[in-house]
Amino acid sequence: MTIVWSGQYDCQTIEMRNLILLHGERKQSLSRQVIIGVCAALSVVFVWSGWIVVSRLGVSNTLTVYDVAGLRFGVGTLAALPFLIRSRCWRGLTPFKILVLTGGAGAPYTLLCYWGFTFAPAAHGGVFVNGCLPLFTAVIAWFWYRQSCRPSQLAGMALILVGVSLVGYEGFVSFESEQVWIGDGLFLCAAITFSIYMVGIKVWRITPGQIIFTVTMVSGVIYVPIWLLMLDSNLGSAPWSEIVLQGGYQGLVASVFGIACMTIAIRNLGANIASAFMPGVPVVSALLAIPLLGEIPGAPAWVGMIIATIGIFLALGIVAPQRPCRASA
Repeated sequence: MTIVWSGQYDCQTIEMRNLILLHGERKQSLSRQVIIGVCAALSVVFVWSGWIVVSRLGVSNTLTVYDVAGLRFGVGTLAALPFLIRSRCWRGLTPFKILVLTGGAGAPYTLLCYWGFTFAPAAHGGVFVNGCLPLFTAVIAWFWYRQSCRPSQLAGMALILVGVSLVGYEGFVSFESEQVWIGDGLFLCAAITFSIYMVGIKVWRITPGQIIFTVTMVSGVIYVPIWLLMLDSNLGSAPWSEIVLQGGYQGLVASVFGIACMTIAIRNLGANIASAFMPGVPVVSALLAIPLLGEIPGAPAWVGMIIATIGIFLALGIVAPQRPCRASA
C-alpha cells in the first residue's frame, strides 16, 4: 500500500515539475518575443524619423529632388530583386492593386514628400505626414468599406487638427521661408496618397513581399529610366558622401530594412501594439533635426507636436476610455 502511494506521489511530482518547466519555457519564449517586437518597433520609429531628416538634408544640398528619388528606387530595386525573383511575391496582385499601391506609397508619394522638404522644415514633415495619416485613413476607410469610428477616435482626430494647425501657424510666423505653406500642402497631399495605400493593404491583405514589389520595384522600373533620360539631375556634380548617404539610407534602410522591422514588430506584438510606437515619429524627427539640420521648432510647434501625438494615440484606438463591464444575470 505504501509502495503504490509513493509511486503515485512520484508521478504527480514529476508531472508538476514538467508543468512548471514548460510554463517557464513558455514565459521565457514570450518574453523573448516581446523584446524582439519592441526592438523592431523602436527601429521603425528611428528609421522613419531618420528618413525625414535624411530626406530634408538630401534635397537641401547638391542633389535634386529627382536624384534623391532615383537613388531610393534604384538602389532599393537592386537590393530587393533577388528576393522578389525567388519568392515571386507579385502573384495575386491585379493591375489595379499595383496601380493603387505604387501610387499611394511609391514614386508619387515620395516625390510629394521630397518637394515638401524643399519648402518646409523636417518637423513639419513629421507632423503633417505622420500626424494626419490616422485622420485621412479614417475618412478613406469610411468611403471604401464604411468603417465607423469610436468617439475617442473622433476626439483624437480633432486634436490632430489642432496640433497640425499650431505647427502650420508656427511655420507662418517664425520660419525664415515665406513658402512653408507650400511644403505643408505637399505633405498633406502625400498623407492622402499614403492613407489610400494603408487602407488598400488592409482590405487586400497585402504581404510584406508584395509591398516591396509594388512600392520599390515597380516604382524603380518605371521611374529610374525617366529620371536618367528626362529629369533634372546633379548626380554628376554631387559629392560621393551625399550619393552614398541618400542611396544607402533611402534605398536600403527605409525601403528594405524599415519594412522588415515593421513586419517583425507586427508579427511579435500584434498590429495594435506595434502601431502604438508610431506617434513617436513626429517628436523624434524634430529632435533629430535640431543637431543634424539646425532646425529648432518654436513654442507653437512643440505644443502642436505634443497635441498631435496625443491625438494620434486616440485616433489609432491605442488609448480609449474603458467601458464599464455589465454584470451578467
